[in-house]
Amino acid sequence: MIPTPERHMDMEAFWQWLQGHPNCVLRAGSPDATLFDHDDFHWVFFDEEDRQGIIQVLKGKDLVGELVIPRRAIREVRLGPDLESPDGHFLAELFGEGEDDPEVLFHIVLSHGFEEPPPHGTLRH
Repeated sequence: MIPTPERHMDMEAFWQWLQGHPNCVLRAGSPDATLFDHDDFHWVFFDEEDRQGIIQVLKGKDLVGELVIPRRAIREVRLGPDLESPDGHFLAELFGEGEDDPEVLFHIVLSHGFEEPPPHGTLRH
């Protein structure tokens, strides 16, 4: 198996891609708290004012947990294989503004890596 290289991307591109993959999230968190997936839960992503990205975990209509990501504060997203996962999961680390010593502000573990959208020529209208 060929190892998947780490991918660097900006927060806006990652956020847009992530919103199309809510069923692929296994856990998401910050250094202070982590939300975990469960068969009875579903993930919701949306935007609030001032470019706040909201990640919610719901059970039915009940809120289980919420992360508020200040997207302006995210300098870079690094997505690559989760080296601690024996199941081939992928880890997205959202790094803060510090240039000399950037810190991970949030993390999201996914069941798969980033996939490019198919070229337009392969779709039929």
